[in-house]
Amino acid sequence: MSLILTLVSVAFADRVYWVAPPSPEDTAALARTVQGAKSLPLEHLMSAPASGDPSAALEQLRVELLAVRPLLAEFDGELQIMARLSKATADVTLLRSDADAELLFAAECFLGNAVHRYFGERLGSDAGAAPYRAVVGPAIVPAAWVDAVALRGTANPDMRDLPEKPQRLGYDGVRALVGAMPAASFEIGRLAEGADVWLDGKQVAATSGSRTLLVPGRHFFTVRVGDVEILSGDAVLSEGATMRAEAPFGPRERDELVKLLDRGGAWAVPPEAQVPIAGANQPVYLARPNGGRPLLVRVDRGSAEAVPLVAPARAAAPPLAVHVAAGAGWMSTGDWFLLNVAAGAPHSESTVNAASTALLADVEYRSGLFAGSAGVIGQLATGDYHELPTGNGSTRTFVYPHVGVGLPWVQATIGPLFPWYLGVGLKGRIPVTAGLEVVANAVVGAGIEVPRGGGEPAFEPLPLVSVWGGAGWRFD
Repeated sequence: MSLILTLVSVAFADRVYWVAPPSPEDTAALARTVQGAKSLPLEHLMSAPASGDPSAALEQLRVELLAVRPLLAEFDGELQIMARLSKATADVTLLRSDADAELLFAAECFLGNAVHRYFGERLGSDAGAAPYRAVVGPAIVPAAWVDAVALRGTANPDMRDLPEKPQRLGYDGVRALVGAMPAASFEIGRLAEGADVWLDGKQVAATSGSRTLLVPGRHFFTVRVGDVEILSGDAVLSEGATMRAEAPFGPRERDELVKLLDRGGAWAVPPEAQVPIAGANQPVYLARPNGGRPLLVRVDRGSAEAVPLVAPARAAAPPLAVHVAAGAGWMSTGDWFLLNVAAGAPHSESTVNAASTALLADVEYRSGLFAGSAGVIGQLATGDYHELPTGNGSTRTFVYPHVGVGLPWVQATIGPLFPWYLGVGLKGRIPVTAGLEVVANAVVGAGIEVPRGGGEPAFEPLPLVSVWGGAGWRFD
């Protein structure tokens, strides 16, 4: 039997590894593009965080061992020892030093001592002993002693852990039985650059392909690059079993992967990085934050595949909106000359052309590509002789109440253009940002005959042309 331990994990969602912390906008862009993806820092591709705190588990084991030692003197104190130490030893998942291994060895010896002392000959038959026994060849023995022998081989337990002779003899018997079993082994596969390997709290030769023979039982290993643990684990090895650890992706390999991502273009995923990427068992992406437009690359198929981002959905515009705008432009009519020539208006183009300022307000209804509006435009002609006589006074103001129909961006308009025209025109608007618009308007005013009293002939205005542009704001 072979047990392979490598940088793999069981995943239930696409994985996205960020090379730097993403902003909320980057996270939102990812959520639109890869729905349900799990975001992780890139370090998690190199070394998944351990569940729980290994140091806390070892410290708890130390506390428990000290607390249960006096229980040997209590009636049925062995039951408390078994319950507390079996939990505390099982919680230990990592041995970082020889001192850690010695602590676990002492706890396993003392746990086995309680099992042997309490059950004695009933170890193989008592139903309550089932969690604490193991079969070694023809014998049924305390399982804790099997793990203790696996951890420290021929080392002798401290007298505090096996204080009585029957248990010391029992431990010696287990050690002899386990030592006679076919050996298990620990094999090292590919390693990251600069990696060290620790087995049961001791450093071993970190050479790819090297093999260490082990006594069957529970064993612990760690692969480190400096202070970074890139792989660790523990397993119970039966006789003849091989545990193989492979961790080719470390800090140096991580940095090389980031350089490839920054370089862009098409590139092949390095074999060292492909080991943990393939181990995710799901689509894997690399991402670099970029102010809401992150670089996103899929890498689990062996090569870098750029992923286009999904743009945010635009909220549907409400059907009714109010528009206001202001601008400036040009107006022209021959009436400025004809009605002001007696006052000295010169016979020149400047008389029939004027600069103007303009204001607009309207209400618009939209439905799909259809748009209809009702509003008013007011224009003020500037310059000499750009007044028209009206009744007992004169005016420079031209008011155009109108209705419009067309598209949301351009509409044909019609309405009276005061003082005495029928206006027909076009108005257009282009959104710039949320609310802000650029507007343009053009109107041709056809003169409407104006009757005059005193037997004088009716006044027939000349046409008027107006063009202006400016900026506006939309209120939904």
